[in-house]
Amino acid sequence: DLGVVYNGGAVAAHVDDLQEIKGVGPKMEIMLNEMGVYHFDQVAGWSAQEVAWVDANLKGFKGRVSRDGWVDQAKILAAGGDTEFSKKVEKGGVY
Repeated sequence: DLGVVYNGGAVAAHVDDLQEIKGVGPKMEIMLNEMGVYHFDQVAGWSAQEVAWVDANLKGFKGRVSRDGWVDQAKILAAGGDTEFSKKVEKGGVY
């Protein structure tokens, strides 16, 4: 149930570029948006149970959340920081 991951409601006018998280490409970002995930702070706040649910429900990408450490990356990005990967995305040419 997506309520575990995202509490619903209207999508804010601003959405984060989830592709700044290593392991999230264009297709994965669409899948996350369809699950109601639009912001780094949403991913940063996932519990172990939520990570397991998302890992199990990403068709074709099972286990990606855990393997690529999305929660830790999202915590840095949500706080306004950069990761080595997000710096590459910002420069362009990653996807």
